[in-house]
Amino acid sequence: MTQDDEQRQLESVRRDLVQEYESLAPERVAARFDAIVAEFAGAPVRTYVPVLAQRRLRQELADAS
Repeated sequence: MTQDDEQRQLESVRRDLVQEYESLAPERVAARFDAIVAEFAGAPVRTYVPVLAQRRLRQELADAS
């Protein structure tokens, strides 16, 4: 996966999560997603970063409700 492909996937997942959690502030959802993605900055394999970040954010939001 190229860096551009990864960026497109991350943007798509971020947009989907903001829509999915429309009852929350979009900035909050996007910022938390970006923070989770940043935790994977040193990951040698980047292919699964979008889905891993999506799952982690969903879990965090489920735990918080």
